[in-house]
Amino acid sequence: MMLTHLLVTGDTDQYNAWRDRVEGILQAEAIDEEPDPEAKAILANKHAWRQMRETGKLGALYGLGIGSLWMTMLIPLYAIEHGFGWLAGLSFLLPVPIAWRTGRRLWERAALAGMRDLGRRPSLKKRVRTMFRSVFRSFSAGFGFGFTLVFLQALITWFMTPAPTLLQELLWDAYHATLAGTVSGTMGMMLAPLIGRSAPTSAPLLPPSTTLLLDED
Repeated sequence: MMLTHLLVTGDTDQYNAWRDRVEGILQAEAIDEEPDPEAKAILANKHAWRQMRETGKLGALYGLGIGSLWMTMLIPLYAIEHGFGWLAGLSFLLPVPIAWRTGRRLWERAALAGMRDLGRRPSLKKRVRTMFRSVFRSFSAGFGFGFTLVFLQALITWFMTPAPTLLQELLWDAYHATLAGTVSGTMGMMLAPLIGRSAPTSAPLLPPSTTLLLDED
């Protein structure tokens, strides 16, 4: 609805105000749901929150780029070669929003964990340890995106070219999703530096119980 309003009216000021309001609500909810005090303090930092959200968006976009290579083969395969038509072929795009949301959430949690590990004044030992952890976390986040996307797409193929039994279909789908997740996770390790960054220090950390999160400076 926000994007529709922007496209129709071109009112960027109103769009930015709505976007900031939504981000403030999401930030407050994230702080409330986070059980770890250190993570709460990081989430309360507006600049750290934005860094985490941007990392999540970039990670999910990177995964989508990798997934697009797969979909450029999958969609024509079922639409043309298998003869199901473009409407059926385009149904493989339906899992994209779910995979996007899952992947973005995983990348955000990875970024938060990296900032928590480094702390306010990271030593060389902390940086080295966090670097290795970041490689694993970036693999996990990339794997989650790729697995979710391909597993759901593979389930769609059940309605077109079903396996003899549901169990066989699920095992076959999980196999392909694991392969896709491994490729996506391996490629995702290139983004490890993004989630191995410390929290921005341009603004002081607010107390986790702050009630000013929805206000803009």
